[in-house]
Amino acid sequence: MTKLYTCLICGYKGLSENPLNNDGEYQKTFEICPCCDFEYGYSEDHDVSLGFIVTPDYLIDAAIQLYRKQWIENGMKIANPEDIPEELRNGDCLKFEVLLKQLNSLNLDTENFEIKGFNGY
Repeated sequence: MTKLYTCLICGYKGLSENPLNNDGEYQKTFEICPCCDFEYGYSEDHDVSLGFIVTPDYLIDAAIQLYRKQWIENGMKIANPEDIPEELRNGDCLKFEVLLKQLNSLNLDTENFEIKGFNGY
């Protein structure tokens, strides 16, 4: 059985390559998450506006947080619905309760998210 890795953006466990190296540091695998469409090695530089052409290593966490925020606020559209089990989907979007479970697997404090749709924000 192939080992699958968790996306740092949406928490979906469906990546074939680990986005973290053996030291736990971010690595550019250029794999695209079938759930949130984040491409490791591209999206942090091109899909998140941080004012840089290439996001410096010290801002990778900020880029990840901004991409996650944008993706959630834009409706959590699934990049490849055919790759995501039907019970996790609401049409072409991720179910909110599934998102919460996936984000909790990343040990994120969703109680303090300043994202539209979370906790009355």
